[in-house]
Amino acid sequence: MIDMILDVTIIGFALFLSFISWVAYKKSGMKSILFLLLAFLLFGIKKALENLHILTKVNEGTLEITATLLELIILLLFFIAVVKKD
Repeated sequence: MIDMILDVTIIGFALFLSFISWVAYKKSGMKSILFLLLAFLLFGIKKALENLHILTKVNEGTLEITATLLELIILLLFFIAVVKKD
């Protein structure tokens, strides 16, 4: 039960960070912040997908591969956000 509460909190926090990034992007127009926005959104989606097996019957192997690929994309987006010069 506590793990579900933590997961919902993490998803909410990822969405909050996405919103903050969107506001910052609108104010500054910096492309690097857009990459952060996408990374935070994908992180929330990844966490939601990890809990999808609770609601539906999903192949655990497919879910594991999808979550791992999302982690790779998230890390790549964070890297781009750090090294990109606006």
